[in-house]
Amino acid sequence: MKRKLALIFTDIFLIILCYLAAFVLRFEFEGALIYTHFIYTSLPIIIVVTIGVFIRIGMYKAVWRYASIDSFFTIVKAVTISILISVVLIFFLQTYRMPRSIFIIYWFLFLMGAGGMRFSTRIYRHYYTLKSAAGRRILIYGAGAAGQMIAKEMRGESSFGYAPICFVDDDPAKAGMRLHGLPIYPGTTKLDDIIKENSIEDVLIAVPYTSGDKIRKIVESCKASQVKFKTLPSLSEIVDGKVNVTQIREIKIDDLLKRAPKDLDQRLIRSFVKGKSVLITGAGGSIGSELSRQVVQCSPSIEMLVDNNEYRLYRIDSELSVNHNGVKIHSILENIIRPIKTEDHLRRIKTDIIFHSAAYKHVSLVETNPCEAIINNIQGTVNAAKLADKHKVKKFALISTDKAVRPTSVMGATKRVCELYVQNFNNISDTDYVAVRFGNVLDSSGSVVPKFRQQIRNGGPVTVSHPEATRYFMLIPEAVQLVMQAASLGKGGEVFILDMGEPVNIENMAKDMIRMMGYNPEEIKIEYSGLKPGEKLREELLVDDIAENTKYESITIAGVTKVNWEEFESDVDKLIHFAYEGNVDAAIQMLKELVPDYNSMNKAYQAILGRK
Repeated sequence: MKRKLALIFTDIFLIILCYLAAFVLRFEFEGALIYTHFIYTSLPIIIVVTIGVFIRIGMYKAVWRYASIDSFFTIVKAVTISILISVVLIFFLQTYRMPRSIFIIYWFLFLMGAGGMRFSTRIYRHYYTLKSAAGRRILIYGAGAAGQMIAKEMRGESSFGYAPICFVDDDPAKAGMRLHGLPIYPGTTKLDDIIKENSIEDVLIAVPYTSGDKIRKIVESCKASQVKFKTLPSLSEIVDGKVNVTQIREIKIDDLLKRAPKDLDQRLIRSFVKGKSVLITGAGGSIGSELSRQVVQCSPSIEMLVDNNEYRLYRIDSELSVNHNGVKIHSILENIIRPIKTEDHLRRIKTDIIFHSAAYKHVSLVETNPCEAIINNIQGTVNAAKLADKHKVKKFALISTDKAVRPTSVMGATKRVCELYVQNFNNISDTDYVAVRFGNVLDSSGSVVPKFRQQIRNGGPVTVSHPEATRYFMLIPEAVQLVMQAASLGKGGEVFILDMGEPVNIENMAKDMIRMMGYNPEEIKIEYSGLKPGEKLREELLVDDIAENTKYESITIAGVTKVNWEEFESDVDKLIHFAYEGNVDAAIQMLKELVPDYNSMNKAYQAILGRK
């Protein structure tokens, strides 16, 4: 209330001052004295009307330290309306004639006075915070809408801990200009030079729609500077289209490798799932949980989640119970190698699609536990495939891996057996069976990314298997979208291959992560640990280098491998029997018979198991 009264008395003082000044400017001092009576009688009307209009419009409720363009137009409206009403009342109540230019001059003077007084706190606050800016000196890459919003907020609140220093933008039209008082450097300028010149500590990439390749180039251009990199969410993650400082996060390796599939057909994916009953095995895993999320968004009638890990199933069940999109969720805590409850659900619920993603996938761990992997991966797939056939499921999609191509590991060999099984079982079943093969997904459980991140925070060393080791990488959401799209295309018997882009050198990835986290690659040591049992130096996606194109560039089809079904099925049964007996040698031998190009690491795991 005290603040409001203070503003009212200040406005009354401004009204009197500006009104008298208008007469002096129009008639000079001596001439203005002639209108003394008019001034005394009209001034109370102007004061009452102006204060009344200001109260009505809310001029005394606004927080003027955050004054903006909208605030300026509010002041113009309030001043103009108050003067128009005053003029009408004055000339209606008084017969004294005088030049109307007085009120034009008064309008201009009072607008400057009322606006200047209110914007003074905004101006003072702006320059005070600029001079006293405390926090990490930050360069903002991108002078677009996102960049300017972030800079404005940073300069307004020193508590955020950032002090914006300058912009860099690729638009040559913005070069040399200033935004929020900050200079804009052209994108052609060497970032290292800008960072050194301005003592920059952090680089914020404020272009939410930029590609992974562009982010990689920005990071690479700062390789001589020890700065930390930050970024903002993508536009798809920003619900209301507005960005703020709290959304700033550390740049991740995902950002460098992200890419939008060129031919992702969202309409096809949605129509494939909408209104269907869907079952997902391994629903709590990295791929399975993302599948569960994206399937829900396509509005199936029912979604059944199967996983034998209680915590992971609980986590995805809890998430979808909030974001279920009106879909009925059934969570089944069970291992697919003993699918009692799963079969009960299939018996009671007419199921249209099964995504089978349950598998042991960690190469080195599976290599030392081959029998458990054979049981889980192969027995689990056989069970799921037979259940799909028995209960007349329309589509069965197996999640496979590039490690199934000319495998050197037990994990890869078991997944190749699974591919062969569903591809050939398709010929004797009414269900359409397909497999989808792709490489590593970033930041999945057990991937190198979390391990590298922790090693870097600990000051190193960062352990890389081999300086020439490469892997195919894909973001989990991208992989899942393409899996669903490939499954929708399948007529039965196909092994689909997802476009993984170019293979990534693991050592270069480690160096990129070191730079992104603000360390110098020369200070963080990289050590070579050697390839683990079953690991390849380079992964492959095709067995025979022949692939059939689909109408989508991101998805191709591997060649069909036909087997004698009776013999193959009998050998698979023997393999599973040997695994249950714990007969490692016989199991590995049977794997080699089923997958002739399997180059086993027999000596490696036998040495670990103490089998000489």
